[in-house]
Amino acid sequence: MRVGGDNRSRFWFPESLSASLIPPWTVRPRMPKDGDATVAPNQPWTEDGTALVAPMPPFPDPEPRTMPLDNRTAGNDTIKRLDYPLGLVIVQEGHEPAATPATLPIMTSTANSAAITDEMFVDWPDGFVIWFITH
Repeated sequence: MRVGGDNRSRFWFPESLSASLIPPWTVRPRMPKDGDATVAPNQPWTEDGTALVAPMPPFPDPEPRTMPLDNRTAGNDTIKRLDYPLGLVIVQEGHEPAATPATLPIMTSTANSAAITDEMFVDWPDGFVIWFITH
């Protein structure tokens, strides 16, 4: 394909090259959640401590729990049931919820650990709850 009006400004762009210059736009699906909870910290959101976590219907385990609350930087990690028997509220440093209480998504696990990923901090920037299902 030739572009330009005279011989001094003629350029040739092969179609195969121009097609490879722009990668296809990909959209990552949002991280699935298992429910939502009303979370009320027992200290300011910016401090580690505890929070009262009350799942919202139709969550299968409706009883509120007092859980540890950690402020963390985004990144991959493993949350162990041994360290947090009921679960953990994770708030991303610098992205604390604006209101108290806040509605945060719940990710459940029946295993002995739960993996958290960078994508969780992107999809749920205010924070999220890791909820270990009791055996």
